[in-house]
Amino acid sequence: MASMAPARTPSCSATAPRLPNRTARRRSRCNSCWEAAMANRRQRGAMLIAFSILLIVVLGFIGLALDVGQVIGRKTELQNLADNAALAAAAELVGTPEGLTNAVTKAKSSAADKSAWRRRMQGAILSDASIRFASTPDAPATEWHAAGAVPDATTALFVRVDTQANDPSLGQVATAFLGAWSPALRTLDTGARAVAWRSSLHLTPLAVCALSASAASPRTNAALLPAVELLEYGFRRGVAYNLLKLNPHGPAAEHFVLNPLGQPGILGSSLQISESSVLPFVCSGTVLYPRVGSAQVHVHRPFPAALWPAFNARFNQYAGSGCHPVTAPPDTNIRAFPNTAASWWMMNAPDAPSALSTGNPLLSVADLDSPPIPPALGSYGPLWSFSRAAKYSATKPAGGYPPFAPGDWAKLYPATPAPPVAKSGYPISGTPYLTLGFQTAPTGNMGVAQRRALNIALLACPVPAGSDVLAQVLGIGRFYMTAPASNGVLSAEFAGTVPEGALAGPAELLQ
Repeated sequence: MASMAPARTPSCSATAPRLPNRTARRRSRCNSCWEAAMANRRQRGAMLIAFSILLIVVLGFIGLALDVGQVIGRKTELQNLADNAALAAAAELVGTPEGLTNAVTKAKSSAADKSAWRRRMQGAILSDASIRFASTPDAPATEWHAAGAVPDATTALFVRVDTQANDPSLGQVATAFLGAWSPALRTLDTGARAVAWRSSLHLTPLAVCALSASAASPRTNAALLPAVELLEYGFRRGVAYNLLKLNPHGPAAEHFVLNPLGQPGILGSSLQISESSVLPFVCSGTVLYPRVGSAQVHVHRPFPAALWPAFNARFNQYAGSGCHPVTAPPDTNIRAFPNTAASWWMMNAPDAPSALSTGNPLLSVADLDSPPIPPALGSYGPLWSFSRAAKYSATKPAGGYPPFAPGDWAKLYPATPAPPVAKSGYPISGTPYLTLGFQTAPTGNMGVAQRRALNIALLACPVPAGSDVLAQVLGIGRFYMTAPASNGVLSAEFAGTVPEGALAGPAELLQ
């Protein structure tokens, strides 16, 4: 049997055409292998170069993303810090220099909170340079002032917190990669700005005539001398008035809708004072402008009878009111005064929530300076349910005007056959509204304290003729509803005047 020859391994030139001799064939095979090796080597080198370039680009993008991310993160933190500081400051804008000082303090305190910025691990120090006040949100840079340099605190309605104006800077971010490209990029600076204000007033869109043009004046009573009673725009503290039946200049009642949507100094459209437009604001007791100041306001006469049920939401009575408990909650105390229960704090039961005299001018019995015949017992209505009568002094004491004592009722309120008398159970301090024995909590809805207190614009009367006119606001009186309203009767006890700045609504961000 013939032996089998071993198989020959094909060479790189196995398929090449046969060359004339063995030497040439060997040389051809070596050249081909060398060329292939060199081609492979060149390919690997090109790929390495391309990979190196691509790696540099990728690392550059990663570095750029990290640095930009740091800047964006810092800006977000600063914006949160500025927003919170501006809101905290705006809540203190009450139209006084003290309010501005408090606003700066609140802004700095907000920024110093350790949950404010830097990953919520530390606070920031705001300087006075970063906190400015102005009368309009778009005021030029020259009209934004530091708290101590504001020309008129009553017009400083807007606060701006600008972290880029802070000293030291809060927005500097050290870069990790961009600085390698340019020394100018080793540190980037960012910042944030926020503007906030109080966009509304806790002012009921009902206006009545001031009984006097004087903010504070004495009511002399010979039986009380040397003490004299305080009158504020002619009203007596602790006495109930029917706000829908007053007129110090004539026999016909005067009462007005205060335009809740129009800006002071401008006569608004008829749509703004329509019943449907005004109703939500009667329910909430607010108007949508930040201040009145010295400007005149748009009023419409008369206040429509269809809106009186809206006042009764404060007594947890919503049927026919058009109000909702969420936006118009009841008071925490919905007990109506007067009350026939044995715990009633007066020896007599008043004839009505607010008994009135007739005549020209149209005033309550309590406002007659020298009645020829003392009014009937009980005609004063409920007395001192929310506020006590106060003693007048030429200069208002730092702690407020001192109150009279219940034992002074006989001298303050003469009547026939006898003056009203306070029972021994009348609170030693405070008034019945705040006393547990005279309280009734609402059921079904959460109450809000002092919702029965209405802040009413007191107008300079007589108001010009016409249904829609501009009228001057002399002051703002606080009137406490003694009982639910009825058609033509809104009985409310005068509790003194209140500064406009104290009525500012919640703070809101503008930008």
